[in-house]
Amino acid sequence: MKSQVKRVPNVRGEGERLRQEILDAATRILEETGREDALSLRGVAREVGISAPSVYRHFKDKADLVSTVLDATYRALAVAMREAGESAAAAGADPWARARATVTAYRRFAIDKPRRYRLMFSLEYEPQHHPSADHPIGTVLQAWTDTADAYLTEAAPDRRAEAQDLGIHLWTALHGQLVLWRSLPSPVAGSEDVLIELEESLLRRLLPAPEAPSPTE
Repeated sequence: MKSQVKRVPNVRGEGERLRQEILDAATRILEETGREDALSLRGVAREVGISAPSVYRHFKDKADLVSTVLDATYRALAVAMREAGESAAAAGADPWARARATVTAYRRFAIDKPRRYRLMFSLEYEPQHHPSADHPIGTVLQAWTDTADAYLTEAAPDRRAEAQDLGIHLWTALHGQLVLWRSLPSPVAGSEDVLIELEESLLRRLLPAPEAPSPTE
């Protein structure tokens, strides 16, 4: 009787590493082409050096893969923003400086990872795979809302109910500044100082001035 060859178990963590390699390959393809239709599961498999069926063990289809790429990108930006604010707070920064640190982290992400930043606003996000309520854009919106809430808590506590609206205004205005800055002719577009000046002006217009302490304090 022919003995049965035993299947060698996967090395612990190998499946997760392969999943990440697939995600990295898909992200590279999307960043290089800027087009969702340039991505195929076969192309991703070739990039990783595996068979196409192996991709399906980790992602249901192309839409699932694209959605996961977007999710990771939004979450990476949100983490960068939160860490910048927390680091400033740990260093004893005042509310303005903490908000400024978050804005700087957002700008640096957009400038240091320009192709990845563009992906966030150019790819389709399939609603049948992820309901609108679960769209990863919510992670960045929450980071902006938390930034605004932290500022209002100390600077204008009676306006904390406006935190989400303020966060949305900050985000949309900063995104608009980045888009316009990139479209400007050189050397203006090559100078980050222009963006910093615009950010300062924007923050002074949108963030309420800290409330003066009462005479009894």
